[in-house]
Amino acid sequence: MNQSEKVLLNSRLINQVKEANNFDFIRFFLAYSVMFNHFSTLTETDPFWFVSGGFRVKGFFIISGFLVMFSFLRTPNTRIFFRKRIQRIMPAYSLTILLCALIGLFLTSLSCREYLTSSSLYTYLICNLLTFNFLSPDLPGVFDTNPLQAMNGSLWTIKVEFMLYITIPIIYWLLKRYNKLVCLLLIYILSFIYSTTCNYLDDMTHNPIYEFMKRQFPGQMMYFCSGIIILAYFPVFRKYMRYLFPVSLFLLLGREYLLLSIFEPIALASIIITVAYGFKWLHVFNRMGNFSYGIFLIHFPIIQIFIHYGLDQYSFILTLALTTILSTGLGMLSWKYIEKPCLYHPKKKNQMNAMLG
Repeated sequence: MNQSEKVLLNSRLINQVKEANNFDFIRFFLAYSVMFNHFSTLTETDPFWFVSGGFRVKGFFIISGFLVMFSFLRTPNTRIFFRKRIQRIMPAYSLTILLCALIGLFLTSLSCREYLTSSSLYTYLICNLLTFNFLSPDLPGVFDTNPLQAMNGSLWTIKVEFMLYITIPIIYWLLKRYNKLVCLLLIYILSFIYSTTCNYLDDMTHNPIYEFMKRQFPGQMMYFCSGIIILAYFPVFRKYMRYLFPVSLFLLLGREYLLLSIFEPIALASIIITVAYGFKWLHVFNRMGNFSYGIFLIHFPIIQIFIHYGLDQYSFILTLALTTILSTGLGMLSWKYIEKPCLYHPKKKNQMNAMLG
């Protein structure tokens, strides 16, 4: 390891980041918040105003920036890095796409033959398996009487996530060679300018393309980068996080003012990382397994199915309860039987190579 790499990673940083934390709790909170918000939107009710602030997905990107960059710092091998990310994301994601297509066979207004021979079905499969969900969000004849026809509107974030992953080796290269604060602030500011420009054009033209563009990779980069900024200065952050927490809350609450809106991503990141390392009583969630990703993947089609059969019109509470129970149960099964077994394990690989060698 050369001197420049030591600046990015040292034993103190490793030990502090690996301390017991509450990232599992935060992931659960964000996943259920996404579910409640989508439930509110799809059923055309508004009981969950407290999770409608738009911070859910941003929170996931912040956590990714912090933890995924840390993972790359520990093993700065691009091939291994992308293999680990693909094995973490794609197995459950791909199965979700295939299951949605299969479930559509029983929900479509088309005949079985028409559904299976429809080019829209295979367009859906190809586009969604490639994470280009926006090109084909609907299945033929499925949910065509629902307020929204999309099969799974949660999945747009996956392509953004992968694009953010692609920047990790590039950012690592920059941080090794140039001033890390200057590099990270430049990325952060460029992303903010992009997002602000999209907001301005959306307000001026009311063209939905600008709202769509704002949600894409460049507009989310400032949240991802905020996680990396805190990681880069984590020992200092840990020392002062109790003082930074109220300041961050103030900046977040004042984000509607133009001069303060630029601080929203870093303020939100500060709050999330403080919660991750500041409340030991939340460690109990670490025993449950990391099945929040499964909840995130599966809840949307479950809500859509209940709406399709009119259950939400019969009982709002029953529909919400069943959505929560089924999403949690399927998320746990996904973690145990799909996600966890597919995780990258270098020790197992080395053991296998030794046996074969």
